[in-house]
Amino acid sequence: MSTWVVVADEARARFFALRDNSGAYRGSEAHPSSRPAPKGALEEVVSLSNPAARLSDADLETDRPGSTADRKGDAMHAYEPANSVRDVEAKRFAREVSTELEQALQKGRMERFYLMAAPDFLGLLREAMGKGLEDALVADQAKDFSARSPEEIRAALPERL
Repeated sequence: MSTWVVVADEARARFFALRDNSGAYRGSEAHPSSRPAPKGALEEVVSLSNPAARLSDADLETDRPGSTADRKGDAMHAYEPANSVRDVEAKRFAREVSTELEQALQKGRMERFYLMAAPDFLGLLREAMGKGLEDALVADQAKDFSARSPEEIRAALPERL
């Protein structure tokens, strides 16, 4: 069984395959396996980046917000859009991460996965996931490990992946 670990934030997503994981745990806490817990190493297989997340708002938006006239009088007020460009870019990147996972699932490169993402981005990823990915998701953590080493990421995961 191929297990992946995905760590992500608005700027970067890293996909790891769990290696040397023969005899992976398949039970539950109520019915633990009698086999020793495997401690497979993580091997990075895919990396995605979202350069727009590192830009300032001024660099992302080239136009000034529109304005509207006051109902009475000559006053003008700036119009603020409901979603900022940064929010739109984060949602787009969450869909890109979700698409990468769906393709890996469909091609049989991955059967299940763990997700560790920055809290705000985790919500966007959950929204972007379809039913197939929801079924393949084993667990998620609202922690940003995207800049951590594979060893640090592995240490934060359950031994019995």
